[in-house]
Amino acid sequence: MDAFEDFTVISRYTRQQAIEDGVLVDVSAQARETGILLPTVLTDHLQHVLEEIPAESHGQDYRGRLHDVLWMTFLKLKSFGQKKLTEIDFPAEVQVIIDGRTQRLWVVVDGDGLTIMYPEDY
Repeated sequence: MDAFEDFTVISRYTRQQAIEDGVLVDVSAQARETGILLPTVLTDHLQHVLEEIPAESHGQDYRGRLHDVLWMTFLKLKSFGQKKLTEIDFPAEVQVIIDGRTQRLWVVVDGDGLTIMYPEDY
């Protein structure tokens, strides 16, 4: 028995609406370049951190930082081996170095695709 069986949905905020509103940022094209075939989004919080590059961070740019996040996410998904995505307990933790500090991110896969975020964005 579904716990929400007795509820009527009166409103639904879709992933597409969140992308249009800027709450989520679609990075699916870049994710495919890294080997992630699922539709992929970042939260606006993570997007802002990746874009905010201090002047003393020589040699860093948004595309490189995004690649690091997507690559570590790809490796995390690959570490699950032959498990079906429905068998994996999400969110899964991914660690990425941004601005010389290890950042803890969460990866969530659901019926809409893959979302990468900070734990507080969940």
